[in-house]
Amino acid sequence: MSVSNEESVEAPPAKTSTRARHTPDGARREITSSAVRFLWEHPFRDLTISELMAGTTLSRPAFYQYFHDLHELLESLLREVEEIMHQTANPWIAGEGEPIAALRESLAGVVQTCVDHGPIFRAVAEAAPLDARLETAWSAFMGRWDDAVSARIAAQQAAGVVRAFDARRMANALNALDAAVLLAEFGAQPQGDPEAVLDTLHAIWVGALYGCAPTRVELPTAAGNS
Repeated sequence: MSVSNEESVEAPPAKTSTRARHTPDGARREITSSAVRFLWEHPFRDLTISELMAGTTLSRPAFYQYFHDLHELLESLLREVEEIMHQTANPWIAGEGEPIAALRESLAGVVQTCVDHGPIFRAVAEAAPLDARLETAWSAFMGRWDDAVSARIAAQQAAGVVRAFDARRMANALNALDAAVLLAEFGAQPQGDPEAVLDTLHAIWVGALYGCAPTRVELPTAAGNS
């Protein structure tokens, strides 16, 4: 029996997937969020793609739509957080306002970024000594900070705000100290006290750059000595 043009045949209902649909940005963010959760508790060397994707609603092959490997994932996370950190450090880096107040505002932004994203920095820094690719990423990250800080020091030296010394070496020293302190305080749970860390770093930077401390301390003569 044929079906006339006036008659319609209902198609069978389409099968629906039990896996939720994701936008590309949403899927990528789900993968990176899973990585950060893992890194709060474990070193990068223990992370596998299977472990990572088990913390998402995505299939394991979906990882390769966004990242070539786990190293690319971690490098991507470091770049994202570096961008945030540079934005928060802009007041002093850009020379906005009174230098000591601007320096505190910038350091506060750096500290907060490490509070929020400390495991990413710790993962790269810990893996770098034994991993050439992550060593390159970490060295480049620190190098860009050295560039920014040394440029600001040199500009303030030219303006007569900071005394004469090797701006690049001072930037290297201050950034290396910051990295060590911030990784120790905020790279894992439990984290340190952000305000106390800010006070400490600000005092060190101010003393090093603006000389708000004596250059020589006279020790008292011991009792009984002539």
